[in-house]
Parts: sequence; C-alpha cells; structure tokens
Amino acid sequence: MTTPLRSLAVWKWGLLLSLWCGCLYGVLRVTEIPGNWGHWICGPWGCGPKLQALVACHGFWLVLLVPAAIIFSAALPIRQVRLIGTLVAGLGTVAILIVAIIQGCTWLPVTLHPYYFGQRVLFIVATKVEFPMVQFVCIGLLLRYFAKSRDRREAAEESEATGYEA
Repeated sequence: MTTPLRSLAVWKWGLLLSLWCGCLYGVLRVTEIPGNWGHWICGPWGCGPKLQALVACHGFWLVLLVPAAIIFSAALPIRQVRLIGTLVAGLGTVAILIVAIIQGCTWLPVTLHPYYFGQRVLFIVATKVEFPMVQFVCIGLLLRYFAKSRDRREAAEESEATGYEA
C-alpha cells in the first residue's frame, strides 16, 4: 500500500522522466529542421557533416548528462561534487589531448600545411560525437561551479547565523 505522499513523488518523477525523454527526442529532431545552416566545419581535407546533425548530437549529450550533474550537485556533499567535477572535466580534457596527439602522429607528418593542424584538431573534436569530450569539460566545470556556489552559500548562512547569535 502506498501513501498519498509517496504516490505524488512517483508521479512527479514519472513526469520529470517523461519530460526528459521528450527533450532527448526533441533535440534529435533538430536534424530535420529545413534549411542550409552552412558548412563552416571545412578544411583542406573536405567538409564535415551537416551542422544540424552536429548540433543534434552534441545537444543530445548535454540533455542526457546535465540532469545527472544537477542531481549530483544537489544530493552529494560539496567535496564529492568538486571531486566529480574535476574528474569529469579532466576526462574530457584528456580525451581532447589524445585526439590532438593522434592527429599529430597521423595527419601532421603527411601534410604539407602544418598550420592547419589546430583547425584539424578542432574539426575532429567537433565531429567526433561518439564520446562527449567537450560536454564532459563543460559539465565538469559546471559541477565545480555548483560546488563553489554551495560552499559560498553555506559559509554565508553560517556567518549570518553566528552574527545573529552574538
């Protein structure tokens, strides 16, 4: 037997889950927006995929991961939120560095234009949507910001409480 309060919580989480799934579906539908958004991700190696597809894939990762980051930042202690943020941002940074090293070892020696190297690395990072490198960096920094914000808020509340007691 469930209590009315528990039943309300189940409905609330069910509604939030449905909203989240709808947002995931909606961000993937960006690929079907008509129009030419341009091919600004081009270089001497050719052009990348349509911009709508890249926006949809990167947006999907953000919509998938940001709610977990918000829940972690609210539920876990500040120290753990800061640690998780550092680890997630570090993972994204290491992935970007690995892409740069691989491109440096494979693409740079065979090209006649080494000044395109930075553009090539950015091209690979932007079009490599199988692993959310940029999103991990952003979410890790967001978690660290949430931890710092909570730390400041708790310190202000503590100093306010001790100020009224004196």
